Amino acid sequence: MTSRAAALLSLAVSMTAGAGCARALREPPPLIERALPGAGARTGDGQHPESVAPLLARADVLYAARGPADVRQAADVYLEAARADITRVEGLVGAVRARAWLIDHEADAEQRRRDAVAAVQAAQWCVGIQPDGAVCSYWMGAALGLQARERHATALDALPRIEQAFQKAAASDPALEQGGPDRALALLYLRAPGWPTGPGDPEKGLVHARKAVELGRDYPPNHLALAEALAANGDADGGRQGWSRALELARAMKDAGDRDAIEWIQEAETALAGAPSER
Repeated sequence: MTSRAAALLSLAVSMTAGAGCARALREPPPLIERALPGAGARTGDGQHPESVAPLLARADVLYAARGPADVRQAADVYLEAARADITRVEGLVGAVRARAWLIDHEADAEQRRRDAVAAVQAAQWCVGIQPDGAVCSYWMGAALGLQARERHATALDALPRIEQAFQKAAASDPALEQGGPDRALALLYLRAPGWPTGPGDPEKGLVHARKAVELGRDYPPNHLALAEALAANGDADGGRQGWSRALELARAMKDAGDRDAIEWIQEAETALAGAPSER
């Protein structure tokens, strides 16, 4: 698994205090549906661990293409890998990551909502397998944030769950996804509504953004988060410097062939264009 998709956590929370309230988590369907009597073993029955590696490799190739049809197929293949051995979580993590990418690149709102629900279900299965696993907690927080954005009624119920999931991941494995848990917490605190509705707190956001940069100094999304945090705390010059650093790093990664870098470049350029002029 690559860490590039962690940048999608910049999407995670965009909520308003006026959102309705619905449950963010519901009981997911079984990961593996019970086979009919006499149907025999299938790849997706949890009894084919030897199939996992080739399925994951195929899904990774599809995801790397970064085309909507390829990534949608990748999500399905990742789930096939998860169903081939229900003791492993790599396929479920891949499925959440792929759905997150699709949500960001899908024009149809109803399809985005379906993808968000599918991402949450995959994260729930992941947590069911590894309740204390940092990677499952991290992607649970990401999936809930995406669902909250696409299904606003779940936002208020999701907020404390998102915070708890990212905190758990940060405590267990702060280096995950190049500082992903702290980067995610930074964006949560910067973008969520503040007390009494939610946990929004720009100062906390800045603390976690700085931690993320310490853990991944060459990763553009960390500098994007830090720049946003500095600007939110009144440091306009620091914000510009952070976006400029993110832009520099992202351009270098684009030149090296990174497929996600172009979106980080666009985010940095947009932020710099809208930032106050340097004194």
